[in-house]
Amino acid sequence: FADESVSADGGELYVHGVLRENTCRLEMDSAWQDVDLGDTARAEVSLVGKQAKPVTVTLYLRDCPQIPTRSANITPLTHSRSSQQPGYQARFVAATDAFNPDLIQVTGSSGIGLRLKDSRGQTVKMAQQGDTVLLNPGQDSVTYTLQAERTAAAFVPGPYHALIQFSMMYQ
Repeated sequence: FADESVSADGGELYVHGVLRENTCRLEMDSAWQDVDLGDTARAEVSLVGKQAKPVTVTLYLRDCPQIPTRSANITPLTHSRSSQQPGYQARFVAATDAFNPDLIQVTGSSGIGLRLKDSRGQTVKMAQQGDTVLLNPGQDSVTYTLQAERTAAAFVPGPYHALIQFSMMYQ
């Protein structure tokens, strides 16, 4: 056997892939939250438009890269630009109050709706993609507030609930 030559075949490997910059991702604990607004007394929301104390809702993000962002916004003639801040847009969807479409409808009681505000204190419009918001390098959370607000509907006390769906689009 020592005189036999060793047979060897050769070939090539063509290797390919894509290297991408990742986007932020929503922490799983933020994807479903139970937000307790507590007890609201009639005196706190005695007049139409009067708001109860706000409750903070925090959405936690992970792995946000430091990348440039350039985006035209929903607000006319405004743009968001940064050389190292990632941007996101949020969209919230819920049934709106019959008396005030800026408020989220509640089920189970009457006379209040819920106002959702972004971190800048602006009311979030339901079913509309918001303006691009830039995240600071290392920022891992986004905050919103929810609060009960008196509507023109008849006041009927009792427990209430609402379901708000949301999506985050990263730039």
